[in-house]
Amino acid sequence: VREAVVSTQSTGVENLTDIIRRRNSEQIFWTGSNPEEQTKFWDWNWVVESSDNTREFLIHYIRYGIGFIKNIPTDLSMEEILHDKMGIVRALRKTVFPDVDIVRYKNNPTNSGYGSGVLPGHIDLCYYNQLPHVQYFISLENTVDGGESFWVDAFSVIKEMQETVPEYVEVLSRIPVPYRYTPPGSGTFQTTIHPIVNFEKLHGDIYQVIENPWNSDIPMFTRMYPEETRSTWWEAYLHYRGLIEDPARWYERKLLGGEFVVLDNWRVYHGRKEFTWKEGQERVVATSYMDWNHMASRIMSTEVGDHVFLEIDQH
Repeated sequence: VREAVVSTQSTGVENLTDIIRRRNSEQIFWTGSNPEEQTKFWDWNWVVESSDNTREFLIHYIRYGIGFIKNIPTDLSMEEILHDKMGIVRALRKTVFPDVDIVRYKNNPTNSGYGSGVLPGHIDLCYYNQLPHVQYFISLENTVDGGESFWVDAFSVIKEMQETVPEYVEVLSRIPVPYRYTPPGSGTFQTTIHPIVNFEKLHGDIYQVIENPWNSDIPMFTRMYPEETRSTWWEAYLHYRGLIEDPARWYERKLLGGEFVVLDNWRVYHGRKEFTWKEGQERVVATSYMDWNHMASRIMSTEVGDHVFLEIDQH
């Protein structure tokens, strides 16, 4: 409680606890037609100039579900960016991918994210029971033709559906969908089930969206439910997915080297347009994940984050 009070005084932000808890009343929903403040690119040197500046940027990220930084030196590692410069605790989320995954073009890859084709909008790692909440991207180099990134605010979509087709929202929040990740030859078998939409229990806020067309286990879905249930779900899902796929809702940009994105992986879809690769060209992105509490701690506390073990002498 003391830290929250200090943080509020330091940042000049009221309702900080509600911001950290992602109350919809403290969030700003957006579409491609109203992205001006949401798409603000914060200068790296300003963000790390002071603790308060870092926290102001992170509060902006929570409100919009996305935050952009420009002019990051591309020789900095992800740990140097997040911990040494921004003061976020060293706690990258362990997944089936490397802690810092370097995504660059590969010919005929197993995972389409490493190829050059279109990546429809999606939420990452839906096959985890608790999928990572915070996702970091840094563009290290981008000299290919095409390959624009785009982002979609799914909370804006759900809010609109609550007003126009609430029965579809009820279906998408009630019927769980199976997800699976079993890349050939890897020995990995990740599987779980989630409804697409989850609401916060106390206030009924939109809390989490979980959906990825590649990881949906449709054969298992067919086995799980009778035809009537499946038909009801597909009707609601196709309406929802049609809104996600509407380019008018997208914010689109070709990320340049030194541009950094922080993403709410429980709210904002990301995708990529097709690009053409030629010899000597590169499209290289480093990505990492983190659980929400570690990032939120950086806002709530005036101190730079680090691991705390209760059994150390100086505690």
